[in-house]
Amino acid sequence: MSQDPSSKWKKGVDEHAKICKSILNISDSIRYVGALNKYGRTLAGFIRPGTQPMLAREQAKNEFFVLSTVINLSRDAEEYVGKMEHILIRHEKVKMALIPTESMAYIVTIDGKTEEYMDIVNSAKKIING
Repeated sequence: MSQDPSSKWKKGVDEHAKICKSILNISDSIRYVGALNKYGRTLAGFIRPGTQPMLAREQAKNEFFVLSTVINLSRDAEEYVGKMEHILIRHEKVKMALIPTESMAYIVTIDGKTEEYMDIVNSAKKIING
C-alpha cells in the first residue's frame, strides 16, 4: 500500500531530523545542523541549546540559498571533476561545512576556535552516508 504525499514528506523530514540530531551529538563544538533542499530551504534544523544564532533569520536564509546554489551549479561539472564531497567555509568565528547528497545538503556550523573541525566533518559525512 502506497503512502500519500503528505505522509511521505513527513517521513522524509523525520529522517532528516534524526540525522541532524545524530550529527549534533558528535561534538559540543557544533553550533547548528540543518538539512537543506536544493533551494536552500531548511527541511530540518537544530541549534545547540544555549547557543545564540550569529545570523538573523533572513541572513541565514540568504546564506543557505547561496550555498545551495553553489552545490547545484557544481553538479554540472561532476562528470569531469567527480562528485563534491563537501564545501568548507572558514570564518574567524565559525566554520561551515556543507555536505551534499543526491537531492539536498546538510549544513554543519562549528565554533571557529575548534581545531579538530575536519574530524567533525568526516564524522558527519559518515552519519549522512550511512
